[in-house]
This record gives sequence, structure tokens and C-alpha cells, in this order.
Amino acid sequence: MIKPEVIGKKIGFIASHNHLYIERVLEPYNLKGPMFAFLLTLSRWDGCSQESLARHLNLSKATATRAIRDLEGEGYVSRTRDRDDRRIYRVFISDRGKQLIPVVHKTLTQWNGILLSDFSEDEKEIFARLLGKGLGTLQEFDKRSDAKLTEDYQI
Repeated sequence: MIKPEVIGKKIGFIASHNHLYIERVLEPYNLKGPMFAFLLTLSRWDGCSQESLARHLNLSKATATRAIRDLEGEGYVSRTRDRDDRRIYRVFISDRGKQLIPVVHKTLTQWNGILLSDFSEDEKEIFARLLGKGLGTLQEFDKRSDAKLTEDYQI
């Protein structure tokens, strides 16, 4: 039996080191916190709404607003109001932001190399598959929890 605190402690340690490494490497570009994740997402879904970015990255609207404002200040993204719904902001990656995507990918590849350096190829595949399975379980849990909250608070 695994002690309950062991898994969370190890995941937290890995996540903390991941964050510190990425921030340190990307510091010359003034990318802090989740800013790099916004750029990566926009490199695939340019022009999506600010709210959908927050939802996709599992971040609060306030965190998304701050990150996008900072990215905009650095010239990495631009925001425009949606033509059909003026309440929605669309976020677009700039040419300057696009130039950072290879740097971010290289940084993430380096981090993965560090983390997985003592793993065999089979262990790397198993680890990735198990992480994906855990992520899927949590996503399903979140969906059920959201549905339950909605159900519990309906008038």
C-alpha cells in the first residue's frame, strides 16, 4: 500500500521543479508563470477566446487575463474584441510570439530530458501512458463534479 502523501508529494516536487526550470530558462524573454503555455496553445489555436484559453489550460479567468495582458505588453500577442459578441476577446499570437515557439519547445524538450534521463525507453513510454491515464481520470472527475455542482445548486 502506497502512503497517501507519497504520490502527491512527488507530483508536487516534479511540478515545482518543472515550473522553476522553465521560468529560469525563459526569463530572458520575460515569460513568467503560465505565459509560455498560452503561447503554445495560441500557436495551435490562434484567435481563440480568452475564456477558452483559460478553460483549456485549467486556469482562472483572472490568471488568464494577467498572463495575456503581460504577453500583450511584451508584444507576443494581441487582443481584439469579437465582431459578433463584443464581450469576448480573441487572442492572436504575433510574429514576435511565433518566434518564441521553437525556444519554448526546446526548453520543454530539455526539461523532459532531465526528468527522464534515468528512464529506459520502455519506462518513458509507460510513464507517459500512466500520466495520461491519471490525467484522463481527473478530467472525468472534474466533469462529474461540475455536473454534480450544477445539479445541487439548481433552483
